[in-house]
Amino acid sequence: MYRRMVICVTEATPEEVIKVAAKLCGKETEVIVLHVVRILTELQKKDAEEKFAWVLSLLEKEGIKARLELVESADAKSAIVSFVKNVSADIVVTGTIQKKGILGVISESISDYLIKHIPCTLILVKRAD
Repeated sequence: MYRRMVICVTEATPEEVIKVAAKLCGKETEVIVLHVVRILTELQKKDAEEKFAWVLSLLEKEGIKARLELVESADAKSAIVSFVKNVSADIVVTGTIQKKGILGVISESISDYLIKHIPCTLILVKRAD
């Protein structure tokens, strides 16, 4: 099993992402729930802790102890990669959404960036339709 898992979350993260991550955890897996914010104030820290309490609760129900880490950065893509490298994670689990229209053509999604730059196993979970 994996030693250290990072689960990347946003306000739009579906429950499926957390359930998939839980299935990949062993008894000894250290789980870090990561959220990137542009500016990290005390108010935003408290807000994020409240917003993502459901993630920690869901993992706890599965017998998994996890902690929430907040990272301040205007560039979520590179912040995630840097964090994963710094903690020596061996797996990253995150959700993915399909960009539509011109935005999907001209901009690289976070998922695309992670595929190219994450130095470990990456699991992308698509929301069930």
